Amino acid sequence: MSRAKILIRGSIVRAAYGVVALGFPKYIFGSIGIKEPDPDARYVNRLFGGRDLLVAGQTVIAVASGNGKSAVAANLFAEATDTVALVEEIRIRRKLDRVLVVGILFNAFGYFTWFRALLAGSGKTVAAEVADGD
Repeated sequence: MSRAKILIRGSIVRAAYGVVALGFPKYIFGSIGIKEPDPDARYVNRLFGGRDLLVAGQTVIAVASGNGKSAVAANLFAEATDTVALVEEIRIRRKLDRVLVVGILFNAFGYFTWFRALLAGSGKTVAAEVADGD
């Protein structure tokens, strides 16, 4: 699969999380068994949702202009900041709970997706791939 297709598909996942986290954070918390989230946690989750919508949108724009490498870099940077947050929470909590395990799984999926895009190597836009039949 080409870099552009991987980036677009990854952006769909990132944007879906962003929409739900920003607009409907109760669903995010409910999916991991938290009925009524702490207001501060809910707010921070909404911020992450906004960040993910921004990164997903910029990724689509970068891919459309043939700049997939910068899109990979932006997504990897987002994963790296998530990793820092996870490591700090594990250090402070001194245990893995349900929230951190879910965070680790999302982070691993993100790294897998963006490194896969990096290794795919095509600089083509999605439109060029469609025109070429890729």
